[in-house]
Amino acid sequence: MFTVQELYQYASRVRRSFAQKLAEVPWDEVAKSREASFHSMKNILIHMIDNEDWIVNWVIHDRSRDYERRKKSDDYTDMKMILDHLEEVEKKTRAYYANANEVELKRRVDFTLSSGDRFDLSVEESLFQSITEQLYHMGELIALLWQQDIRPPNMQWFWNNPRGT
Repeated sequence: MFTVQELYQYASRVRRSFAQKLAEVPWDEVAKSREASFHSMKNILIHMIDNEDWIVNWVIHDRSRDYERRKKSDDYTDMKMILDHLEEVEKKTRAYYANANEVELKRRVDFTLSSGDRFDLSVEESLFQSITEQLYHMGELIALLWQQDIRPPNMQWFWNNPRGT
């Protein structure tokens, strides 16, 4: 069985690979609106990072509705800013996972969306939601990179297995 911690490690490695790939692409191509879910590759990546921040640092502490993004997408003017933001969020997430035990993961939280829709989820389910949200948007980034004739990073489990096998 996989643990949510292992799934996070996998998803984090993949996201970081994609962020590093985007850092190799000219900024105007990364920031260009491509009519995707969050318009540009830059904004999709920021959404993925902010979603993790929201869930790990707000939702699971029963503060869903209090969340405010630190910056708007337009405030990011280069990939270094985004990579710094990614590092800051991942650092907090790793610290959380280091102390999350079985009791904590089973704890119930009020997962409230900005629409007002509410869900009674465990912390583990909430963390899994963050991982799956990222995977959905990773598919978008793959398609957008392909449209630019750019080979996406390896995203398969066997390339990014946190178990090291």
